[in-house]
Amino acid sequence: MEPAQRAELESQAERATRRGDLAGALKLYAQLCNLFPDDPALAEKKRRIEENLQPMELASAKARQEPEAAAAPRSPLDQAEALAAKGDYAQAIALYRRALAEKPDSPLISERIAELFQLVQAQAPRPSPHLPPDPQQRLKELLVRVGARKRPFS
Repeated sequence: MEPAQRAELESQAERATRRGDLAGALKLYAQLCNLFPDDPALAEKKRRIEENLQPMELASAKARQEPEAAAAPRSPLDQAEALAAKGDYAQAIALYRRALAEKPDSPLISERIAELFQLVQAQAPRPSPHLPPDPQQRLKELLVRVGARKRPFS
């Protein structure tokens, strides 16, 4: 594993810890400990998270029971996270932005907004940057590309 990949995994684990997703953080630290068994700092972080985990947090997300419908999220951050979990990233980002307006120095909210923007961008369809904007020219270019990839008959 390259150092950049390791740093990214550690960063994800730390973000999960700060967000309170201890089960996710434990999973990432376990993966890191398996890859780097001689690193005592990783083992210590994993041990600390294991100490703080409740039995309910160890259960898989599918096995957990959903909270009752009457127990709606209380804070805007809880509402934003619930919307993000449902895949409604636009509404979640809007709520996070309101929360960021109230707490402009919160790095956790800023990071979460950036993560949601990355999810939205990853899902957005992207046209090829080398295709012309005119539909007729675009079709011609695509036909040329398809024609260039034809295999000769043997």
